[in-house]
Amino acid sequence: MSVELITLLIIVTFIILLMAGLPLAWTMGATAVIFTFILFKPLVMLMVVSRIYSLMLNYAFVAVPLFVFMAAVLQTAGVAEQLFQAVHIWSGSIRGGMAIGTIISCVLMAAMVGIVGAEIVTFGLIALPAMIERGYDKRIALGSICAGGGMATLIPPSVVFIIYAMTAGCSVGDLFIAGIIPGLILAALFVGYIVVITWINPELAPAAPPEEREISLKKRLVMLKGLIMPGVLGLGVLGSIYMGVATPSEAAGVGCLGALISAAINRKLTWKSLKTASFDTLKVTCMLVWLFYGAQAIIGVYTLAGGDQFVKNAVTALPFGRWGVIIVMQLILIFLGMFLDWVGILLLTGPLFVPIVLDLGFSNIWFGVVFCMNMHISYLSPPFGPSCFYMKSVAPDDITMGDIYKSILPYLWLTIVALILTMFFPELSLWLPEKMLK
Repeated sequence: MSVELITLLIIVTFIILLMAGLPLAWTMGATAVIFTFILFKPLVMLMVVSRIYSLMLNYAFVAVPLFVFMAAVLQTAGVAEQLFQAVHIWSGSIRGGMAIGTIISCVLMAAMVGIVGAEIVTFGLIALPAMIERGYDKRIALGSICAGGGMATLIPPSVVFIIYAMTAGCSVGDLFIAGIIPGLILAALFVGYIVVITWINPELAPAAPPEEREISLKKRLVMLKGLIMPGVLGLGVLGSIYMGVATPSEAAGVGCLGALISAAINRKLTWKSLKTASFDTLKVTCMLVWLFYGAQAIIGVYTLAGGDQFVKNAVTALPFGRWGVIIVMQLILIFLGMFLDWVGILLLTGPLFVPIVLDLGFSNIWFGVVFCMNMHISYLSPPFGPSCFYMKSVAPDDITMGDIYKSILPYLWLTIVALILTMFFPELSLWLPEKMLK
C-alpha cells in the first residue's frame, strides 16, 4: 500500500471517528491501533507502547500539572481582583480605560498562570460586570476579556511553550524568553485598538465618573500594592528560569508555593479550595496525558509507514520557496485551529513540521513563537473558539454566542497582523534569547 493511500485513509478514518463523536484522544488512539494491525504485525504495537512510555519519562512534563495547579489556586486566591483594581485605578479614568486595564491585567496574570481558561473565567467574573455596569458596549467588554485572556498562550510561562519544547526538543527557557516581545506587541495592538475605537466612537466606552478621574496621586500609589504579590510571584517563576537558578519544572514548583502563600495571605487557603484546585488539576492533566498518548500512537504508526518523509517531500516540493512553505504551514494551523484544540494540533503537526522548519534553515525557537501566535488565533476562531465558550460560561444570559463571536473579530485580525510581524521579523523572537545567552 502506497504512503499516499495510507495518508488518505488515515485522514478519512480520523475525520469519520471525530464526526461520530469520539473524543479526540480516543480518535487518535483508535486510528493508530486500526492502522497498526492493517499495515504491520501485532507485535508492532509494542513499539507504539514503548514510544508512549518514553514520553511518560520526560521530566519536562512535570511542569504542566504544577502550572495547572498554580493557576487553579490563584483563581480562588483573590490575586486577580487585587491586580485588576491596581491597574484600573491608573487606566480607568481615561475613555475605554477599564478595557485597557483588562488587557494589561491579563498580561500580568498570564505571567503567573499561563492557562487561558483560568484567565478568561476569572476576568469574566471580575471585569465584565464592572464594564457593563459603567455602560460599556458589550463588544468592547467581551472582546477585551477573550483576547486578553488568550494571550496566556504566548506570555511565559505558557503551557503551550512547555508542550512545544517537549515536541520540538528545544529549551523551554529560551521559548519563554522568546515569547516576551511578541506578546507585548500583541498586547500593544489590542490596547491601541481600544484607544482608537473609543476615540472614534465615544459611546462605546463612556467616560469614567468624576470620583474615578479625581483620585489623588498618593491614593493611586497606595493602590499599587495590589501589584506587589503578582510581581513577586511572576519574578519568582520567570526570574528563577532566566537566571539559571531553576529549570522550568522547578520554577513551576516555586510558583505553586507562591500561589499557596498568596492564598494564605488573602485568607483564601482552605481545605475546600485546595481540594477543588487538586481535582481541577487532576482533570486537566489527565485530559492532556490521554491526548499525548493518542497523538504519540498515531504519529508513531504514520512515521513507521514512511509518512513523515512523505510529508517532508510533499511540503518542500511546493513551488513557493521556503517562505511559501512556512506560509502554507500557517494556513494549515489556522484551519486546524477552527476545529481542534491546541494540544491535538501541536502533537499532530509538531513532529512533522519542526524537522521541515529546521531543514529550511529556520529556528525552532522562532517557529515555537509563531506556533503559539497561531494558537492564540485558534482560541478566537469560530466555530471552535475555546475563548468564546469560556466567556459564555460566565456571561449574563442576555449575551449570546453571536455577541461574543462579533466581539472577538477585531482582535482576531490584530492577532493575524502580529503573526505576520513575528513571521517576517524573526529578530522580534530571537533578539532577547540571544542577549540573555551573552
